[in-house]
Amino acid sequence: MCYKDEVQKKNAEKLQRKMNEDNIPMFIQLYLLNRKSKLGALNYYSAIKNLLQWFIDKDIIQKNSISEIVPSDMTYIESAYINMYLEEKQNKGISPTTLNTRKNIFRSFWKSMVNSPNVPINCNIVEDVAYEGLDSGYNRYVKMPSKDDLEEMRCNIIQKKKNDIFVRERNLFILTILISTGLRECELVELEFSSLFLDGNEIEKSPHIRVMGKGVYHIEKGRNVLLNKSAKGAFLKWIEVRNTINIIDDKAVFLNKTGKRMQESDIRAMFKVYSNSKLTPHMIRHWYGTVTTEKYGAAFAQQQLGHKNVNITLNTYVDGGYGIREKLALE
Repeated sequence: MCYKDEVQKKNAEKLQRKMNEDNIPMFIQLYLLNRKSKLGALNYYSAIKNLLQWFIDKDIIQKNSISEIVPSDMTYIESAYINMYLEEKQNKGISPTTLNTRKNIFRSFWKSMVNSPNVPINCNIVEDVAYEGLDSGYNRYVKMPSKDDLEEMRCNIIQKKKNDIFVRERNLFILTILISTGLRECELVELEFSSLFLDGNEIEKSPHIRVMGKGVYHIEKGRNVLLNKSAKGAFLKWIEVRNTINIIDDKAVFLNKTGKRMQESDIRAMFKVYSNSKLTPHMIRHWYGTVTTEKYGAAFAQQQLGHKNVNITLNTYVDGGYGIREKLALE
């Protein structure tokens, strides 16, 4: 069992435990259990639970707890109520981007009820909700790091860890690889030696890594991320440094000082410390998408990033004004 399968299994167990503790009605459980990503299902569960509790608190659903809700209770919900919920949450400080995500979750939940023979819902009322949040692409300009920010983080890693060669070198290699590939932090920590093809293979002759990516749980369905000279060199040098410690997890590519696999939280903490809270790993992904699209075209950037279609790459990850604003200021 690979690391991603282990995480999926743990999240599935956590989801089932939470639903059992809350005695969640079966028609809601079935929807959540049908989500491919169990981490995603946990996030969906939190959003749906919050909405249903709001309905109870407002006396829209006249039950004492979510555990008492039956499918017929959902027929009393109108699109205006969901609109009220979203607007109230925004007034309490939740961002429009987060609420847009919640609206999409609710849309998916209502669609499943429409398709279920056990729930007397005939239409997806969320389609008529007036509230309009902000999609993740709206913030793409804010998410773009500058070259100075990247260089500052690199210098901070070197200066702050002069006496800890292992951590210093590892962090420098991680930064280089993220800049050179646009990997998500989850994809980085999931990397195993069986996924490294630094000399290519019989199908893809160029150096590459095999990445399962978001929503993919079979390596056969993963994508090949091609490596440039810098990324390949970083992997090779890192393997040498990695072998200097006592290794516990021999499958994982990136380890902490105890020899165990690094976690996503470790990568995020690294960025927070060494960028002085300016950068996140996902910002590097936006930077990579923009720079790669400019140099090699949107089709290649889409392939490298693992997006389903090129519009996601262009509309969410590419800042068309990157590097041009400074030029315009001088004209």
